[in-house]
Parts: sequence; C-alpha cells; structure tokens
Amino acid sequence: MTATGRSETLPAATPADGAQAAQDADALPEASASGPHVVYCGGCNPHIDRGAIASELVAAPTFVRPGSLVYLSGCQRACASDHQMTTDEPDAVVVAGAHVDGAPTPPQDIAAAVADKLKE
Repeated sequence: MTATGRSETLPAATPADGAQAAQDADALPEASASGPHVVYCGGCNPHIDRGAIASELVAAPTFVRPGSLVYLSGCQRACASDHQMTTDEPDAVVVAGAHVDGAPTPPQDIAAAVADKLKE
C-alpha cells in the first residue's frame, strides 16, 4: 500500500496530513537510524498517545526490523495509512487507535504488538 501523496522512502516521523500535524511534529519522537520509520496522522482525534507508543518503539529498535514502517494513527480513521486498517506490506504495521493491523489491542500493549509483528 502506498499512501496518496507520500513517497516510497519515508523519513522518520512524517506527519501524514493536517495543519495540526506541523505543530505536533515537533513533539513526536524521531526514529533512530536503525529503528522503524513512523508515519503519523494529523493528530486531530487521538484516542491513544501516539508519542508514547513511538517512543517505546524508537527506544528499543533492536526489537524491530531496521527500515520497517509503522503507520501510527490516533484513531480508527487511520489517516496515516490512507484510511487502511491493515497493510500487505511485509515490513509495515498499521496502528489505528486501539487497533494493530485491524485487531483490537489495549493501548498499553500496542508497542509490544507492533514489535512482535516487526521482529527480525
């Protein structure tokens, strides 16, 4: 899946869209060179703490395949992944609110679920 208007090679912590995204981008963590690339939604309706989840993933990049991609949306609208709840991309995971690749996931378990899906 390629999100409309975004390139195939995404930099870490790329806001997907929205005016609020420019303001929020400074507060969201950047991925390390070996960690996952994170594509954020605009943050207009967050039901989860996107920054905390991304921080957990970035802090432990050895648990996640280098170069993997995490579409991180704050709600089920899934704006970061172009409104898709799942992806066929082998090195990508969609987080849409309290769902990981379409499966309901308690917010405190989201980072661990993403890491499990992206293990080397």
